[in-house]
Amino acid sequence: MKRILMCLALTCIATGATATEPAPNLTSISESFFKQAFKADPSWATSMGIHDYDDQLDRVDHAAHAAAVARLEATLAKVDALDPAYLTPIERDDREIFTAWLRGQLLEEKIIQMWQRNPDNYVGLGLSAVNSLVTRSFAPLETRLALVIARERQFPRMLKEAKANLRDMPPVYIDVALEDLVGAKSFLKDNVPDAFAAVADPKLRAELASSTKQSVAALDDFEAFLTAHKAGATGHFKLGRDAFISLLQVDLITNSPEELLALGEAQLARDRAAFDETSKQIDPDHPEKALDDIGSDHPSAKDLIPTARDQLAGLRKFIEDHRIITLPFPLMPKVEETPAFQRAVVFGELDWPGPFETKATESYYYITPPDEKDTPEAQEKFLTLWSHALLQNLSVHEALPGHFVQGLYLKAHPEWSIIRKAISSYTATEGWAHYTEQMMLDEGLSAGEPKAKLAQLSDALLRDCRLVDSIKLHVEGITLEEATQIMRDRCAIPDSEAFKEARRGTLDPGYLSYTFGKLEILALREDVKRKEGSDFSLQRFHDRFQSAGLVPVPIIRREILGD
Repeated sequence: MKRILMCLALTCIATGATATEPAPNLTSISESFFKQAFKADPSWATSMGIHDYDDQLDRVDHAAHAAAVARLEATLAKVDALDPAYLTPIERDDREIFTAWLRGQLLEEKIIQMWQRNPDNYVGLGLSAVNSLVTRSFAPLETRLALVIARERQFPRMLKEAKANLRDMPPVYIDVALEDLVGAKSFLKDNVPDAFAAVADPKLRAELASSTKQSVAALDDFEAFLTAHKAGATGHFKLGRDAFISLLQVDLITNSPEELLALGEAQLARDRAAFDETSKQIDPDHPEKALDDIGSDHPSAKDLIPTARDQLAGLRKFIEDHRIITLPFPLMPKVEETPAFQRAVVFGELDWPGPFETKATESYYYITPPDEKDTPEAQEKFLTLWSHALLQNLSVHEALPGHFVQGLYLKAHPEWSIIRKAISSYTATEGWAHYTEQMMLDEGLSAGEPKAKLAQLSDALLRDCRLVDSIKLHVEGITLEEATQIMRDRCAIPDSEAFKEARRGTLDPGYLSYTFGKLEILALREDVKRKEGSDFSLQRFHDRFQSAGLVPVPIIRREILGD
């Protein structure tokens, strides 16, 4: 990760450095910044695999945010002062990635300011700070339990600071926070003690009971604060065109919102036409029931995990046989039932280690089974969401060749700079995983089976509507109800999910990245094909794409094409 750079004479003169004081370079500046950032943001450090601050919980008061702004602005000034002439091409790209990311952090701190408008940020902070200590076995249970206790004891202070920060809250943000508070309190009261049930030390167990009481009481108080403010809340979630453009620029997206919307609308029209045609192939008499038809073809509850494991084995063989991408290690994620304490928020996901994790380095592919306490009818309805076709599409996205393979390439490139390890692009990360869903079928997975195609298209339509809703909500200013109608009417999303997906867009405008990232990758692939002609290799293209890191696609484009 670290590199030793020679201080060129001209560089030393230009910066005023002496022979005993090396001139700052991109490596020293970025490593110094992230060292300070991890110390200031202990919960983020834990999730990234840095365990120096696991007993601490973030300061979130105005002084902490002012310090963050000062740190960001000072670092940005140092990076801007570097002369690109003395940087290698890769370093110039890293500089651009880092600069855009720093500006993105400043955009949040000074302009968007979710820390002053979104109370769910603080619910999520507390939950993730504890969860990251529970889920990763980087230390013995007793050690991690002591760390959980230490962080729980800091909940009252953190939430007191949060209440002092919050103003101009949109009502929808308060609603989301109030809903998540229910799960957060249940997590602390029930799931955390269950996770450490094997710890017999009576002193630790008594301390956990005490810290749990403190943290839950603090959440109760925060809930009462939000409830009291809900009736008079007048804030609006709309970012506005200028802030939205600035947000796009963080991922080096140069398209205007109007251009992005046109791309999204065109992709939505294509995917909807294909979805309707495939539905007719599955159920000619009642195409509107085609999704229900594929839902009936699902494994039993006891076969759910074995089925997912078998699918991963089949996907790996398909990738190798069809030369889709080089898999740098003979590793597979561990397919397991989602831990009980996460089932309220996780349906199916890949949990990979942070880029700096050296101990708990396993990757887990979690699948949530039906609740055994539910009625047989409710369990059966739940299992329709785990049809073989939908499960396969999720396995492609989350594992092979989706997110798990991204993790393999991170592991395979220890020489990457700290910038490429610590910063990830939304469009490259989710765009790749979404791209692989279509690409694998195009390359022959499932041999053209309509059920597999419909599953892939149903997920594609969801991502298309995310792009459309994001721009319409934050630039055009449509209402949440209108965004929900787009999800329901144009993308075949069930009513209950349509509202949740539209609401997510009020908090996460970046969720346009799934579809736009896929379109960026498809466009790059076609340009590489045109350049290389008969020498083009899909496997080589994918290898080069992943070997660049989880960086913005324009950077990967530059490094592959040499533009």
